[in-house]
Amino acid sequence: MIRWTIAVFEFKRFLKWKQELMSIGFMLLTFAVMSAWPHIKGFIDKDYRVAIVTAAQLPEVEGFVFSKLDAAALEGAKAELGERWDLLVNSSGGSLAITGTQSASWHEKLTSQLQRWYQQQQISALPLTGEQRQVIDTLPEVNFSFTKEQTGDEQERKVRKVVSMVFLGLLIMGYFASFGLMFTAITGEKQQRVTEQLLTLVSAREWIDGKVIGISLFSLKTILTYGVMALLLIQGAAMISGKGGLSLPLGVLDMLGMLLFLGLGLLMLNTFLAGFAATIDDPNHSGRSMVMLLPGVLMGLVFAVMDNIEGQLMQVLSWLPLTSFAAMPMRIAAGEVAWWELLGSLGLLAAFVVWLANASARVFELGIRMYGKEPGWGDIASAVFNRRG
Repeated sequence: MIRWTIAVFEFKRFLKWKQELMSIGFMLLTFAVMSAWPHIKGFIDKDYRVAIVTAAQLPEVEGFVFSKLDAAALEGAKAELGERWDLLVNSSGGSLAITGTQSASWHEKLTSQLQRWYQQQQISALPLTGEQRQVIDTLPEVNFSFTKEQTGDEQERKVRKVVSMVFLGLLIMGYFASFGLMFTAITGEKQQRVTEQLLTLVSAREWIDGKVIGISLFSLKTILTYGVMALLLIQGAAMISGKGGLSLPLGVLDMLGMLLFLGLGLLMLNTFLAGFAATIDDPNHSGRSMVMLLPGVLMGLVFAVMDNIEGQLMQVLSWLPLTSFAAMPMRIAAGEVAWWELLGSLGLLAAFVVWLANASARVFELGIRMYGKEPGWGDIASAVFNRRG
């Protein structure tokens, strides 16, 4: 009961309801604006008027209206720049001569489109046979064949890859949020000398368990909040590009498995942070603070191999408890994972979290009672492996 009291205190300590409501309101407003952006853009933006000296078919570029112009009328049209025309393009003479009133950001987009259009006109003017023109205009056909059944089409695989990247990014964000909260909470309490009073009310194990659970819940809340925000932004981006809404190609069991690994991963990370933070006496001068960044290196290793999620290295990382909390959810998001792999990896991770909780509690009790100096590495190793000296 005391553990949950501390956990609720730690959770409420960092939870600001007004800030949360403002974040949710901003998130909903952003999604609404992104959903309506194609209509807003079409209403506000004007189509730029471009006159081209050409005998060929006019190009088609969204946001631009093209008109043919005689070469003799080009000089006279320059007087109408800025009023009737936004740009004048002379495509005679083997190059593109573009005249405008002043430089603008939309020139770059139009220039690349005009270059491709003019290149096609030049190719069409070459004395080529019909077969030669077809070879130039047509990319070689590529046909994939697979010996195993695929989990989905190309669009689904792209969405799954995006989900994997977003998950790992949110996990890293949650870790660094936990790092800051746990580090300042424990080292601050040690510097303020409130540990003696707290240890007369609760045991060191109840204290660390409450902190780990409370801050893990807060980190999970942060990850879920930003996860929903990322999903809405992706949906909004899809709507802006005209692709319509995107649906997550993940089932309920997939989402549940990812959440289980996420929850256990946060517990493991915060357990390590809480135990080691207690061994730091002065955070401003201690060189041990860098050790607390080691889990970030492990997540960086998973990030380094995410371009080959089906590879053997990712499979190994998805079984190791130190990396499985990040690697296995990425495999789940990328495709199907056998049930025995999921349960086996989850069991190893849960067992490691239990062992780490006991070891971290001993290190926490060792460090939280010390003032003026930090425990040696030998003392920490003895506490981790429960060796009585």
